[in-house]
Amino acid sequence: MTESTSEIIRQSEDLATATATVVDGELSIDSLIAQVAKVQEAMKAVMKSGEHYGVIPGTEKPTLLKPGAEKLCLLFRLDPQYDITRREVGDGHIEYEIVCTLYHVPTGQRVGSGVGLCSSKESKYRYRRGTHECPTCGSETIIKGKEEFGGGWLCWRKKGGCGAKFGDSEFGDIGLVDNPDIADVFNTVLKMSKKRAMVDAALTATAASDIFTQDLEDMRSMLPKPPAENPVTTEQGPSAPASEVAECPTPSAEFSADDFWKAVNERDIDRKVAMDSLRAAEGDFVAAMENITNAQ
Repeated sequence: MTESTSEIIRQSEDLATATATVVDGELSIDSLIAQVAKVQEAMKAVMKSGEHYGVIPGTEKPTLLKPGAEKLCLLFRLDPQYDITRREVGDGHIEYEIVCTLYHVPTGQRVGSGVGLCSSKESKYRYRRGTHECPTCGSETIIKGKEEFGGGWLCWRKKGGCGAKFGDSEFGDIGLVDNPDIADVFNTVLKMSKKRAMVDAALTATAASDIFTQDLEDMRSMLPKPPAENPVTTEQGPSAPASEVAECPTPSAEFSADDFWKAVNERDIDRKVAMDSLRAAEGDFVAAMENITNAQ
């Protein structure tokens, strides 16, 4: 072996040793493995599917939800701080861009950050389902009758209507119209932006993106069934059995599916209206209930 070859080998060994050495402030390989294991253990021991994360059919990784992001922040002692930017985007609409920065509570050290954006021009906030005015009483309380009860249209008494019934040809489908009370959703838009930023920050700071994802649009396809108790009744008769009712997204906010459906039943909210609002709110039960309230 020549002297030059020996020198090359020695330099390579020195480089390998230097690379394996932990620089001050960096995590060791063992520490990195321990952190990943801690996230996985928390997921198994503390987090619940459908509450802290959602398993979307056909995907490889679960989606991290806001309660799950809060658990990760608690586990690693991370304090979220928010930088909020509000912008006017025309026609009375606004958008919020929020940067969530996480700080380690014991040391005050910055750990990571995430960004979230939400606009009132998103379809779930910008539009409302159009309504028909009853030619008898003048109230905008016309709903489509169920086929099993003769179809047609009904002026729904539970929403302040007169109970008049009309044939199928009396009204057509209006579809979606611009939300006339767009300011009512501004707070919801702010909270949604904040939630997106926090989840993004938690995934980034804890290096949990290999375990969770944050594709909230896919939440539309997460459809576990709503509670079957307290079936909704209308003037046309009882609603379809729970097995025949469209399913709803998994909860992703501050109260559970049971809380949401209890409120739906207590307030006599049409089950289909509740389902449409849930899908539009990407499984956020708080935002869905706010949207229903604003639309009434």
